Amino acid sequence: MNRNPARKPTSGGIAAGSRNRPHRITIALAPELRDRLEARGARSDKGHGPYNYTRQLGRTLELFDSLLAKSDPRHTHAMPKDDYELVVAALTDPPMLMAFHIAHLGNYLFELPAFRARAAELAIDPEALRDRVNGFPFAEKLHLAQAAQIRHAAIASR
Repeated sequence: MNRNPARKPTSGGIAAGSRNRPHRITIALAPELRDRLEARGARSDKGHGPYNYTRQLGRTLELFDSLLAKSDPRHTHAMPKDDYELVVAALTDPPMLMAFHIAHLGNYLFELPAFRARAAELAIDPEALRDRVNGFPFAEKLHLAQAAQIRHAAIASR
């Protein structure tokens, strides 16, 4: 006979050892992403040292954000504001863009009827803009795709 019946937790229904951290999230990483972090030195580190997964992921995201900030084609290639706005507005589903589409962003845009129609409304030559965007380095094209993602995510969340 069991003389020690199971006790209920005394911490307001939260089992001992569990933590309520509303400011933290848990992210499941695909094995290939974990491998890429480990290639940068990431490892399991309960002491929260500089090489734990969280810090390495955070550092990677900070570097990615700085790359995007430094790759704004309005600054790096003197892209006119109207051209920039047209490109960002035309990319209505940026999460679906793969690296291939970003590498060939000008051609991708040119295939969108809304891009060509809006360019005509703004008296922008769509072929010239296509060629100009195609001439940008990948980082500038990535900036445009990310700017579109931020803009359209904000619109979708309203």
